[in-house]
Amino acid sequence: MRKTKNFSVISVEGLLLLLITVVFAACNSSSGDNAIAASKDGVHFFTGTLEAATALSKKENKPIFLLAHASYCSSCKKMISNIFPLKEVGDLFNKNFINIQVNIESEEGIKIVKDYEVAGTPNLLFLTPDGKIINKSSGYQNKEELLALAGTIMPINN
Repeated sequence: MRKTKNFSVISVEGLLLLLITVVFAACNSSSGDNAIAASKDGVHFFTGTLEAATALSKKENKPIFLLAHASYCSSCKKMISNIFPLKEVGDLFNKNFINIQVNIESEEGIKIVKDYEVAGTPNLLFLTPDGKIINKSSGYQNKEELLALAGTIMPINN
């Protein structure tokens, strides 16, 4: 009697393991999440660290708007694609805030989650130039809700 190995089972299992690894890596990859595509009319996000944004906030005497998001968050992606590029939102936020976004999966994001007790995404934080929380909200915000939330932050420079 001839013994044969069933390589098709090993190959299928190996292929399945490889596929799961690739999908997991793609879902958890932070590449591309570090910068939200700039829109001409929408919210312009500062590209440095929160520490650098805080220094700019002090210099310009403007509060900070911090968007804490994650690559796996569908509500974050929806706001990034549909709300932050809007001219009306950009006009208000660019004039009145130092805007910064941070992926909570990044090294800086992990620190922000701890320091500001971020429990979910998207998490919208409004901070003083000294980094103290003025207001905080989580979950998807449509245009009207986001503008109303920003309007509660005083003083807004006119």
